Amino acid sequence: MAKTKEAAMRTKNLRGIVRLSALAGLAVGGLALAQEAPDRGIVHVGGDLYRAHNNAHNTVFLVTSEGIIVSDPINRDFAEWLQGELASMYDVPVRVVAYSHHHWDHASGGEVFADTAEVIGHETMPGALALPSGDTPLSDAAAALDANGNGQIEQSEASGNLAGQFALIDADGNGMLTGAEIARGPVSDVYPPSTVYSDTRTVTLGGKSVELIHVAAAHSPDMTVLRFPDEDAAFFVDIISLKRLPFMDFPGLEDVDSLIGTIQAVEAIDFSIGVGGHGDIGTKQDVADHRGYIEALRDAVAAGIADGQSLEELQASITMDEYSDWGSFNWLPNNIAGMYRILGGGN
Repeated sequence: MAKTKEAAMRTKNLRGIVRLSALAGLAVGGLALAQEAPDRGIVHVGGDLYRAHNNAHNTVFLVTSEGIIVSDPINRDFAEWLQGELASMYDVPVRVVAYSHHHWDHASGGEVFADTAEVIGHETMPGALALPSGDTPLSDAAAALDANGNGQIEQSEASGNLAGQFALIDADGNGMLTGAEIARGPVSDVYPPSTVYSDTRTVTLGGKSVELIHVAAAHSPDMTVLRFPDEDAAFFVDIISLKRLPFMDFPGLEDVDSLIGTIQAVEAIDFSIGVGGHGDIGTKQDVADHRGYIEALRDAVAAGIADGQSLEELQASITMDEYSDWGSFNWLPNNIAGMYRILGGGN
């Protein structure tokens, strides 16, 4: 008896997952020989929802009979890899790309899917990608690199992140970075959304749906959480990392209470399975545990500041031992330093 299209898709999917698992095992051994090869793979979350990863960055995709819904493309090379894997596993194209937010390390490379997909972002995303005024001066840090004093940074003058992300910052590709380009950031390979939404939007495809939910701007003004009702799952990026410490020293965060409030807003969303842009697949309780870590760290650092302790003393005395089995626990000193800054330590 001939298989139905849905059954054929599921069979093809299972074969693909087995093949990817085998390739992942080979890749682990191969990394010793090719250190630059990215660690990539696909795992099943539940129902028709899957997570794909590129090193420490994760995205998700939902398979339907009429096409595939993908969240963050992560970067162009990964997006091309994912497009190839999906084409080999399914007979339908990517029809929707739904961004979590505009930051370059999650949103780059969306153009790979643009021929077949509607690309969706929050209504603040186009503004976040726009160049500031052309007379925006160089930042103090960038100006210190301007050896010839021409008000721009050339490739030979760049160092650190400016050197590593030069092409992603260079919006016009002329080999020079202006103050406006540096202020805009490394988003030159972020494909702008073709459609935008405001507070919420539900996308339905092939009888399946995903809800895009805008949450408070604790990390980015266009931050979106994706909810998959049939899979009882949610995907969130950067604001929450399941079973992993927050990134380094909370870069860019100025108000820890706003971050805690945003996490509470995610907890109020109806889901059981949580998938983070970083960290593990987990549960809503893991989301609450992440918030609990941030609250406990805030309280410990605040108490130390009130007692007149220095940053070095706080880093020596705050152990957070109950979280020692979490990923990236070696970032604890950075987390303490970031919280110390946010709470006004040293002022």
